[in-house]
Amino acid sequence: MELRPYQEEARAAVEGEWEKGVQKTLLVLPTGCGKTVVFAKITEDQVRKGERILILAHRGELLEQAADKIRTATGLACAMEKAEKTCLGGWFRVAVGSVQTLMREKRLARFPSDYFQTIIIDEAHHCISDSYQKIFSHFGQAKLLGVTATPDRGDMQNLGEVFGSLAYEYTLPKAIKEGYLSPIKALTIPLKLDLSGVSIQSGDLKAGDVATALDPYLYQIADEMKKYCTDRKTVVFLPLVKTSRKFRDILTEQGFKAAEVNGGSRDRAEILEAFDKGEYNVLCNSM
Repeated sequence: MELRPYQEEARAAVEGEWEKGVQKTLLVLPTGCGKTVVFAKITEDQVRKGERILILAHRGELLEQAADKIRTATGLACAMEKAEKTCLGGWFRVAVGSVQTLMREKRLARFPSDYFQTIIIDEAHHCISDSYQKIFSHFGQAKLLGVTATPDRGDMQNLGEVFGSLAYEYTLPKAIKEGYLSPIKALTIPLKLDLSGVSIQSGDLKAGDVATALDPYLYQIADEMKKYCTDRKTVVFLPLVKTSRKFRDILTEQGFKAAEVNGGSRDRAEILEAFDKGEYNVLCNSM
């Protein structure tokens, strides 16, 4: 698989940081710009050097996506380190691992501290949590690459506690200008939303307060969606799970084929697949 120019620049920049002795570095690419392809190629480069690589993620579908993309882009098969599945004793040089599994002390204790020479963290803005830090501490000599979509300023400050450098950043405006992403078109709807009672938490609007302010307008939003969204797939982001579920029900009343997913949905994979196949035309979720 041939990389796009910015992907090749990102690959070279990350490996250049490691060569300079910066063991922990960060790569920032907007959603849709192929970050998984980039770290797949970086993985391939490290395997050629005889290394073992661990790809870490916090959701099952991310692990499966990473394994599929690595196989497609490089031909490398991956072992799975999740629940009862383990990479120990296998021939594969690449493992995709669940943070929830590997953070457990008994699980980590099975691995020599030098078992992995490189760790790649997908959606790296999550890695400041204690669960990730336990894993990093155990494999203390491994090189780290964190990969994320454009983080906000607060994320960057926090990520600086983990990573020693920002190897490469490809911005959303540049991706649009160079034709790799579609231009963003915004349509506002005529709501006079009263946010005077919404407080600020960690530099952002408090989700619970936003949900309370938004609740009286959900039917009006659904009416506006009927004007613009009946013939296209739509994803709706809402502040809370209960708000997302309520809006799904409202949309269903209005004739949409709506579904709802959240971090705790046990049928998450099935719903996403059904949405991909067109069985649903609206997907509601909480931010």
